[in-house]
Amino acid sequence: MPILPEQWWGPPTALAVGAMAIVAIGIWLQRSALPVVIPVGTVGLVGAVVLAVGGRRTYWYPSREAAWRLHRTRVVVWNAVGVALAVFAFAVGARTILIGYLVAATGLYTMRRDDPTRFERRGRAVASAAVAVVAAVYAVVAWTVSGVDEAHASVWIGWSILVVPIAVVVAVLNWRAALRAADPDLDGAEDVGGLHPEPGREPPGDDPLSAPDRTAS
Repeated sequence: MPILPEQWWGPPTALAVGAMAIVAIGIWLQRSALPVVIPVGTVGLVGAVVLAVGGRRTYWYPSREAAWRLHRTRVVVWNAVGVALAVFAFAVGARTILIGYLVAATGLYTMRRDDPTRFERRGRAVASAAVAVVAAVYAVVAWTVSGVDEAHASVWIGWSILVVPIAVVVAVLNWRAALRAADPDLDGAEDVGGLHPEPGREPPGDDPLSAPDRTAS
């Protein structure tokens, strides 16, 4: 069964709107954040295009291989967007971190799985490690660069103390879980994007309640 139309154009549209909203919020909050906000918005727009192309291809040419490629694309895009949101949140201040969390939660919900694949868990681990690195870099800049005003420095250092250990723990847990997951080329490919494996031939059974074959002469 192929994916529904809204499953391939819905997430890219939402991501594109979110990217433009991030740029607008960054401009509204402080123009000095534009050097960071514009690249973050670009990541969101590029991710939206990649999701749209991959989803459309899976919609028009449904197969297990296409569904698996779309799943991997979604994992890469949404994790990259999550890291970009962390950069944005630190750049403009703690008051926008809540917005970033809400957008990230929406993205994670679209690819939420009961049994995540090894590729998905590794993507989460890498993204969490990247967020920890981003927070640490902001803290180092706050400590060492004298040009950073005191308000931003206190925000970067304070949030880094909270974000770094949590992100490291999440990265380690997901990486360890990935080591215990099934083969990355086999697990979960059949139910990504609404596709299901083709039913195989059922073995002959001896169910006494089944109807006899009346076609045989």
